[in-house]
Amino acid sequence: RCVPTAHRPTESATTPGIGAANRVMLSPTRITRNDPSWPISARSPICPPHYTGEHAEIIHSIVTEGCEIDGHVENSVLSPSVKVQTGANVCYSVLMPGAVVERGARVAYAILGENVRVGENARVGASPEAAPPEEWGITVVGPEAQVEAGRTLKANRMLNREGKETVR
Repeated sequence: RCVPTAHRPTESATTPGIGAANRVMLSPTRITRNDPSWPISARSPICPPHYTGEHAEIIHSIVTEGCEIDGHVENSVLSPSVKVQTGANVCYSVLMPGAVVERGARVAYAILGENVRVGENARVGASPEAAPPEEWGITVVGPEAQVEAGRTLKANRMLNREGKETVR
């Protein structure tokens, strides 16, 4: 088990459920990560320990093995082998294994699939305050997708590996 009973697998299979299930790991009141009666089990790839560079700033986040962080990460969950380059900013997001956020890119309120690449100075997602309530939602970038340098992917959007953008 890795999420409380309120987040059953069927709920976690939805886009909002994935984000909620991962963010609950950050909650100091919902889960105790060191409770021996409730072990957290996961497949761990063979990776070196995570690396934090000279410019890294990590606030209230989970950073797993193999990650290379030299940018700002806040209230986020980073899976194995994620890279956040210098000047990049990741907030309130979940990044799956192998995701790369290049220099100057901004990712907010988003879920990035496996091996996603967010190009230099690209923008993915937005905070709830940055969009009208009826237009806001989590932004999802599918596995293997590429967000080109300088591109903006607004809140409540989905991007697939072919580069097709849709409103969620």
